[in-house]
Amino acid sequence: MKRILLVGLMVFLTVILIGCVTTTTVTFKGSELLTLKGTLIKPKGDGPFPVVVLLHGCDGMGGAGSDLYRMWASRLKSWGYITLLVDSFAPRGDSFICNDDDLMKKYVPKRAMDAHDAQSYLAGLRFVDPKRIAVMGWSHGALSTIASVSEMTGKKIVPFQASIAFYPYCYKTLDDLDAPLMILIGGLDDWCPAELCSANIPKGGKTKHEVVLKVYPGAYHSFDFPGMDVIYMGHVLQYNGQAASDSILQVKKFLEKHLK
Repeated sequence: MKRILLVGLMVFLTVILIGCVTTTTVTFKGSELLTLKGTLIKPKGDGPFPVVVLLHGCDGMGGAGSDLYRMWASRLKSWGYITLLVDSFAPRGDSFICNDDDLMKKYVPKRAMDAHDAQSYLAGLRFVDPKRIAVMGWSHGALSTIASVSEMTGKKIVPFQASIAFYPYCYKTLDDLDAPLMILIGGLDDWCPAELCSANIPKGGKTKHEVVLKVYPGAYHSFDFPGMDVIYMGHVLQYNGQAASDSILQVKKFLEKHLK
């Protein structure tokens, strides 16, 4: 109980501090001859710091999820990480793709490559430790996170050191990973079923990298988003304080294990 109350206080303080975080808009070269852009947040000091590349959901940078991403960026900064939230939609003329299944599918490999393009850009910054870069995403961004560590055969990329996926649609077996992966998902998620993730977890050590699946019974999609409680496109999106609190601890521990 004490731990839950303590982490709940951390969530509250993080929300309060969101407005105090200084952000920098950056641009960098993408693989499709695009100029990509993102929002960079860094701790004070010269570094070099570890980094977490952040991938937004299907509602893009301007949707309701933007508050969630800023909250996580602020939290990660307090732990000593730089974050770069990559905008995959605006450079391609889009802002919202949640209502287009075909477009969502087409965007997955593009966004996976965007994550690695961001990684390449970050690796050239003097205050970044290029050997300590992870990727983390939510919903469609989580799906793209999985693709960024499992579908890059033949691409000239450097593997991420860790990957974290919040409520992804686990569309494929996860036995060909090139980085450690942690999946955090609600047991009642009716948009991205947890059962798919359970079914696709490698059996018998089929991958050399750690795969962690954390299913939160009673939690729905967007369980880590304070104040969320809506029916969105026919799906339940609802904050769950207990699941959110534990997910904070899980992310902190996973990143410390693989990036510190």
